[in-house]
Amino acid sequence: MTVNLYKYEQIFKQMDSEELGYLKIDQLYQAVNKQLKIDMDMKTLEVMMALVDDNNDGVMQEDEFCHFLYICQNADFNDTKSILFYAADDNYSNSIDKFEMLKIIDKLHLDIKQDLIFSMVSKQADNDDGSLSYSMFITIMNQMMAICKKEEQIEIVELPT
Repeated sequence: MTVNLYKYEQIFKQMDSEELGYLKIDQLYQAVNKQLKIDMDMKTLEVMMALVDDNNDGVMQEDEFCHFLYICQNADFNDTKSILFYAADDNYSNSIDKFEMLKIIDKLHLDIKQDLIFSMVSKQADNDDGSLSYSMFITIMNQMMAICKKEEQIEIVELPT
């Protein structure tokens, strides 16, 4: 899988016609559906924005937009865990390390201790560099969801299909 960051950056610059350095959700909605021809409803866009909005300012800067397009290009929108995998994959490596796993768990507001997350990733890593493949990420996410259900934490909201 090749990630063309230059292309993503150029698309952002086109959409940011006022040169503010960010896109508001309504701009993004129009651009995604009309310019990029990605069929996405506002609810899905809001969820996606929450996943990539690293500084939680409610707008999308260029680096966040590039990550958003990476998710759009690679994720299966009928599979929430696929979206989560690509949202967690900050460095576009097609694998998840323990810090990326910690970040996505935090974004989902799941109360799982850092030590447990790091331990699960370390013990179940299936790539030579100690990271997780997509299939192992799914396995661990299922385990973490079971932990959260057992502790009666809120379930992850499924994206509309």
